[in-house]
Amino acid sequence: MQVLHHGISLKVTDSSSKHVPTSNPGIEHAGPNAKKHLENHRKSILKKYPELKKASNASERKGMMKANPSMQAHVKQKNQETLHKIAKDLHHHLSTAPKSELVNHIKHVLHSKSTPMEKEGHKHIRHVSYTTKKGYEHSSMNPGTHHDHIYNDSHNITVHHSGTSVHFKHKGKTFGRHAIKFSSQSDPMSSVKGSGQTSGD
Repeated sequence: MQVLHHGISLKVTDSSSKHVPTSNPGIEHAGPNAKKHLENHRKSILKKYPELKKASNASERKGMMKANPSMQAHVKQKNQETLHKIAKDLHHHLSTAPKSELVNHIKHVLHSKSTPMEKEGHKHIRHVSYTTKKGYEHSSMNPGTHHDHIYNDSHNITVHHSGTSVHFKHKGKTFGRHAIKFSSQSDPMSSVKGSGQTSGD
């Protein structure tokens, strides 16, 4: 007789929402042009501030930018422009991709795949404790199956772009998003990553 194990992923947040970040997908999941946009962004920063080439590490670059308010303002503006470009391109890519590819992308970003343990016949849930005016609230779900009814109805999934994020909707209702962000706002040569988050029920 097989023993049934129950795996529980515990998350605690000071946020008033049960929808905590579920993943940090790298730039390779931000669309086919994301690396090119980041490379062009870095080149333009180095062209305007060639002294950054003398820095041997991130700490030195951060110090140089902290001491230069003009650089701070310029990098902040260019960071936002770059994130918008990447998010816009990712939206276009996912909007024109086959539905199977779109579903696989969303599953990866929302971490909504069955765990190895579940594939062996065991159980897994994600439990989130969050704070509201009422005090602590709790929410539990099985991330591997929670959105199956949506994935099985993929022709009704649509992709929407807003600022630095791409939102996923099912019949007009948002159920997840893929936000694009820089790993560091204080390093002018920072890398780019993502953040996956569920929405709705």
